[in-house]
Amino acid sequence: MAIETTRARPALRALLAAVLLGGAAQAAAQPATPAIEGVWKIAAPTTTLKPVAGAVPFTAEGRKAYEANRKLRAQNKIDDYDITLSRCSNPGVPRLALSPMRFKIWYRQGVVTFDYEWNRALRQINVGVPPQPDLLGQGLVPTATGKSKGHWEGDTLVSVMEGASDRTLIDDLVPHGYDLKVTERYRLLDADTLEDRITIEDPAYFTHPWEAVVTYKRQPDAIFPEDVCLDRITAHKPAFPG
Repeated sequence: MAIETTRARPALRALLAAVLLGGAAQAAAQPATPAIEGVWKIAAPTTTLKPVAGAVPFTAEGRKAYEANRKLRAQNKIDDYDITLSRCSNPGVPRLALSPMRFKIWYRQGVVTFDYEWNRALRQINVGVPPQPDLLGQGLVPTATGKSKGHWEGDTLVSVMEGASDRTLIDDLVPHGYDLKVTERYRLLDADTLEDRITIEDPAYFTHPWEAVVTYKRQPDAIFPEDVCLDRITAHKPAFPG
């Protein structure tokens, strides 16, 4: 047993060195304390995610679904196309980027967390934690926020989200399918201005990827009060307060 242990030590040392070097490389690739941490609020409140250039490039299927949503809204059949407004469901990505209320960003242990004042919603972007085995097949079930995997390019946080439920919307009307892919690039324009450059891809609904930009202004650090969206719905008030 002593001989086997002695022979195993070089392999263990090599494995430990690889782990340490990998951690050092990861630490060098990302800021120790990301400048994007803090409390933010959308600079120009809007319910529409507008392309940087031109109109939303719908496919025939995408245009059909969009027009169906417009008709349902005109008929006030909100629950048939927008469960966020009718049931206070999580708006999903990228619609969370249009939240009119504040949100807080912090980075801990390889995970960037977005804590939203609206209904105390949460979103997390994994930038350093190895993927865990999906023994229960949960990855096959779409969720409102999907799964976001990110990395740092200098001080810019790059996030790629996939696996979102098709029950969410891009904004207040634009639909998408199961193949939605959302790439976001968060960076500071100045100390108090945060930019989120969003690229939308879904070959079933859009003829080509399209880009939108949302900016935020830094807010004083504060503890968010309790916010219950369902209370507003019960009181016949908008799910998203202005």
